[in-house]
Amino acid sequence: MTFRHLTLSASLCLCLCLAACGNREKTSDSQTEDAAAAAPAKEAPLTAITPHETLPTIIDFNAVWCGPCQRFAPIFEEVSKEYQGKAIFLSVDVDRSSELARMFEVSSIPQLTVLMPDGTVKSTVGFMDKGQFIDFITPYLPK
Repeated sequence: MTFRHLTLSASLCLCLCLAACGNREKTSDSQTEDAAAAAPAKEAPLTAITPHETLPTIIDFNAVWCGPCQRFAPIFEEVSKEYQGKAIFLSVDVDRSSELARMFEVSSIPQLTVLMPDGTVKSTVGFMDKGQFIDFITPYLPK
């Protein structure tokens, strides 16, 4: 009788654990969908970025599940509008464009990378406020 009770309890625990795991996945999917809906529309995954002839390309490597990335997204968008014509701004989801992330050696996000017209690359990792972001990109902008 004790063995049967123990087996029944173990079975119940296993079922609850599996059910909880299934619910967690559904929650993650819905959170991902909500985050994707809130973010600006993204194009198809990028597989290559070539330097612009005269302007630096500023790349924000991010992911929808990354809290600091999501906090930085509106700052990146605001600065990209303010500096339109002085640089090319791209937002790259590392999950959708993993090959590109590997090419730019992205190991932590958010990562901001400046691709200069001559092909040189300068990168930094971590959340930045607007002032820090502008300070980071200013040396690379055309005079």
